Parts: sequence; C-alpha cells; structure tokens
Amino acid sequence: MSGVQALPVDMPQEVSSLFLPLADGQLLVPVDTLSEVIAMQTPVAAYDAPDWYLGELNWREQRLPLISFEVLRGGALAASGSNGRIAVLNSGNADGDLPFLALVLQGTPRLVRVTPQELAGRDKPCQGGELMHVAISGEEAVIPDLEALESACLEYRKSR
Repeated sequence: MSGVQALPVDMPQEVSSLFLPLADGQLLVPVDTLSEVIAMQTPVAAYDAPDWYLGELNWREQRLPLISFEVLRGGALAASGSNGRIAVLNSGNADGDLPFLALVLQGTPRLVRVTPQELAGRDKPCQGGELMHVAISGEEAVIPDLEALESACLEYRKSR
C-alpha cells in the first residue's frame, strides 16, 4: 500500500443543544456548555468595568463575571423581569484562569436537537461575543464566541 488512507470519522448526526433566551434574540450552545441555571441575583459591583460586565457572582466558591450579552454586542441593558435567570457556562478552558462565566437570560433555556439538515448559517455580520449566526428549522440564534467572552473578562480583570 502506498500513501495514507483517510480514516472514517464518525460525525454526530444530532447534537443536543440549548436555546438561551435573551431580550433581543437567543443563543445556541451545546448542552455540555451549560453548567447550571440559577436564580437572578445582584452581582458584587465591579470597579470601572465596561457596561457589559455587570459585576461578579459567588458560585461554588468561585467569582464569576456576570455578562450582559445584549450590551456586549452593542444593545441596551435589558430590564430584569420575573422570568430572568443566570446561565453559568463552561468557558471551554477548564484549566485556565476563568473556567466558568455567567450570562443574564430572559427566561428558561429550551432543549433543541440540532442536525446538519436543520442547521443553516446566516450571512450576518458578527458583533462582540458572537461566533456565528444560524437558523435551526427557521428559528434564528447566535452561537456565542466563548473564547472571546473569556478573553474580554480576563482583560478587564487584569486591568483592575
């Protein structure tokens, strides 16, 4: 045999994901990204923070940044209603300085099964914290750039 043969790769036919409701749309993340949904709470104020950095929460003996995704991408701060929640997300960097971060939600996450046939990319420019705009069976969502969120939070923390 001469040359290298390609090995078959098992691509998942379905990814269990969650729609995370925001005031101005929704995010789409894999189920494994969500650590916990907690009740809305007032964060500890952060000195001289950017508008999107709402403060810090104590969660499982860690200080997590609380982020307003709407403000990060250039929108207005949403009023927190009775259905407000906080999503604690894995940043994807378990060994890093910020393994978790928290986002303000405007409701309860909703499970969705994503298949390649249902997922379509949208040709929209990405704002701060956005990785990609998508549609799933006609429902629009944004895939967040967790690495960019982590970097922005760490940059602020280093500047204090």
